[in-house]
Amino acid sequence: MNNWERFLNIDRRWIYLLIAIVVIVPFFIRMGLPVVPTQEVRSVYDLVDSLGPDDAIFIGWDFDPGTEAENQPMGVAVLRHAFARHVPVFVTAYWPLAQGLAEMGLASVFDTRVPGNFVYVPWAEWESVRAAGYAGRDSLESAWEAAGNSLPEGARGWVFEGVDLANLGYLPYFSLVILGMGTSIANQYPTDAYGNNLHDMPILQAHKNLREVDLAVTLAGSTACMSWVVYGTSRVGLPVAFGVTAVMATDYFPYIQSGQIVGMMGGLRGAAEYEVLETEGGYTETTGKAYRGMDVQSLAHILIILLVILGNIAYFAGGFHKKTAMKNRR
Repeated sequence: MNNWERFLNIDRRWIYLLIAIVVIVPFFIRMGLPVVPTQEVRSVYDLVDSLGPDDAIFIGWDFDPGTEAENQPMGVAVLRHAFARHVPVFVTAYWPLAQGLAEMGLASVFDTRVPGNFVYVPWAEWESVRAAGYAGRDSLESAWEAAGNSLPEGARGWVFEGVDLANLGYLPYFSLVILGMGTSIANQYPTDAYGNNLHDMPILQAHKNLREVDLAVTLAGSTACMSWVVYGTSRVGLPVAFGVTAVMATDYFPYIQSGQIVGMMGGLRGAAEYEVLETEGGYTETTGKAYRGMDVQSLAHILIILLVILGNIAYFAGGFHKKTAMKNRR
């Protein structure tokens, strides 16, 4: 048996071992393979980057656990960007299980053990500051710190529930909920996911309906994202951006070309591109899980391509194509 034949008859367990190595190593050693942001992702980033405390966005957790690996990093990246710019964020969930995923995404942004994260201040905790009165986001932060509160080392800033964030949670028949929010958000959600009265929250007083919201980013692993276009964009002119799985992305490029959506993050790569833009913009010190996941995915693809090329070289260099042709003649 020559070397080419040995290669073609290699024990498949060696291939599994190689795949395991290239998948595991990037989790411990950052490879830093290049990810170049595309225009469709940059369009979403640029719009969020143009907003401030007087604006607001919706982030819809419109996926279930089956697509969490692709969709969750997108939501976390947009949350970080919005909070860094003090853009008020409404969080909603299309599916019952998505509410838990949304809370997991928020928890990862509020984990102060990680440098660059944000400190979450629940609605009830800053009641005394609220009762004393404040005028605007900056005065609220000053009053909160004057009351003896300080940011932990490495934390990027405060996120005040009711001003910077309203987690609305899940409601059934969500398409009708979007339609209703075109008239009044608070009528659809009298309380948030934690039972707080939304009518009292400054974020609801400043943004009473979808006409007063500047962007909705829907993260979806199904056609649930289309509800935002049909009932948000078409009815009230709400700008919408998609964060969808890689296999869905090609279906929605026509919506970008027609101007029906602002832009799109497609799959894990789309989330990694957004993380790259955030790092370049100075909002994060380093890229996150999506970028590392792209290292894993890229290395695995490179290995598979190399094995395919080597297999074909071995097949022809070893003369096995001739043997196969002779067998077919017989």
